Amino acid sequence: MRRTSFLADRITELRMKKGVTESRMSRDLGRAPGYVNRITTGRGYPRYPELIRIFQYLGVTPAGFFCVSEDHCRKRGLSEKMSRLSSEELLIIENVVDCILKNHGRDR
Repeated sequence: MRRTSFLADRITELRMKKGVTESRMSRDLGRAPGYVNRITTGRGYPRYPELIRIFQYLGVTPAGFFCVSEDHCRKRGLSEKMSRLSSEELLIIENVVDCILKNHGRDR
């Protein structure tokens, strides 16, 4: 049974959107024809510099690669913004969220 990973699935998804084969992508990256296949089947993993080259080839930023849905991106963006708030400001936000969830019957 083929074991998949987020990395393998996402590379495959973006590669197919680009309309290239694994072999073509491998060659375009200056690698052996089976290079991408080894990644997508879990038999190999790219090092960080090569992963950045893959992102560039696929036309995505690292954040865009890991951001697979608009909702996921929105949550991540909100989380990044919240990291810049003070403890007091975070408490206010937490209270607002608690009120919203309580009103919708989804409280903790």
